[in-house]
Formats: sequence, structure tokens, C-alpha cells
Amino acid sequence: MGYKYGIWLVYDQTKFNTNHIGHLTIACFMTKEDAYKLYDEIIEKCGDTFEVLIYGKSAFYDSAFYESETNKMCSWGYDGTCEYWDTFKHICEKYKCDFAYIPHTSIEYGFKPKLLKQESTHDTIVKCQVQCVDIRSDFPVDWKFI
Repeated sequence: MGYKYGIWLVYDQTKFNTNHIGHLTIACFMTKEDAYKLYDEIIEKCGDTFEVLIYGKSAFYDSAFYESETNKMCSWGYDGTCEYWDTFKHICEKYKCDFAYIPHTSIEYGFKPKLLKQESTHDTIVKCQVQCVDIRSDFPVDWKFI
């Protein structure tokens, strides 16, 4: 089932060692049509490139992170902050979606929390590009841009 369609902020894939496309989710559990509309509105109102401060202290995200989530996948990663996050929240309010209230990037996903190997790093700023994504798969390596 995955997370349906959504909008991500995607950073340089060499920043963190992931098996999936490194990203921060803005919104997920959307229809394809709404994801395209949200993508267009974000670009129109905010632009397409953003900086995000990623905090180096690792965090665990359980399988109930999003309201619509029914899978058992959890992850670990890093929280962050972006000056546009409140604007993204305001724009997302008119769409049927799950907004990511905590800006974060997941480094590793899994179904068994004890097998995830969290590690801290240093705080870093990442430059991100907004992307519309197909995240319907239960396997993060299959997630892709649309």
C-alpha cells in the first residue's frame, strides 16, 4: 500500500547513505491528481528550491507517524527545519493529504525496529528540490518521481 502519492523535498543523494531517494516529505496519502495540483501550487507560491537545516541527532519514527498510515513500516532519520514549512502547511490545508508536521528525513526503513541502526551526525544544511512522487510501494527502493 505504501503512502500513495505525495510531495517531497529531495536533496543531493550523496548527503546521506540511503537505499531509497533521500527526501523530506511535505505531504503524502494523496491522489495523483491532487499531488500534481499541490506541486504546481507550491512552485507557483514558493519556488522549487529550498534549504533545510537537518539536525544531527537521530530520531525514530514509528509506524503510526501519519494519520492514514496502516502499514507496519517504521524508520529512523533526522528532524529538520525549513523557513517555508508553515507556508507548506497552509497550502496543504485545502488538499486531502497527510501533512508532515515534523520536517524530517528517514535514512533507513524497516519492519523490525530493533534491526534499525540509528547513528548521529553533525547538523547540516541541504538544498532541496520539490518533487511529485509515486510512493505506493511498500518497498522504499521502488518509490519514484512522476
